[in-house]
Amino acid sequence: MQKNGPDIAVFPPAVSVAVPLAALALEWLLPLRVLPAAGTPAILWPGVCLSLAAGALAVSGTRAFKRAGTNVDPRQPALQFVQSGPYRFTRNPMYLGMVILQLGLALLFSLDWALAGAVVVWTVLHWGVVLREERYLVGLFGEAYTSHLSQTRRWL
Repeated sequence: MQKNGPDIAVFPPAVSVAVPLAALALEWLLPLRVLPAAGTPAILWPGVCLSLAAGALAVSGTRAFKRAGTNVDPRQPALQFVQSGPYRFTRNPMYLGMVILQLGLALLFSLDWALAGAVVVWTVLHWGVVLREERYLVGLFGEAYTSHLSQTRRWL
């Protein structure tokens, strides 16, 4: 088991930036015109709410890690097992925030491709990061983390 950090396939913030940029490019090259125009109240306010929720998850997850004295960067070793803040409800609040942000951006800017991008972000994070981190954390924290797996949802 790697003590230097989990063997993640991708750096999560890079995915969270690359996918909406790809959605923007696809929107320009091949617009689908499924969502109403940007600024339409029917999608604007849900987009604002989703984006704020995503930000709240990211900030609260980061704060919980910093309060516990562990690394926020998933490429670095875990120094503590965090169960406070949003980690009481979801094992992956920062990654969940990244997925929710894609949906918020889709609605805020009427980016049809960002809806599909949310699925891409979830898939990449789930298979390339979350499952690998879980194996690493079980090896590092043993029964305490295994128990947490059965008590706290992975995503929602």
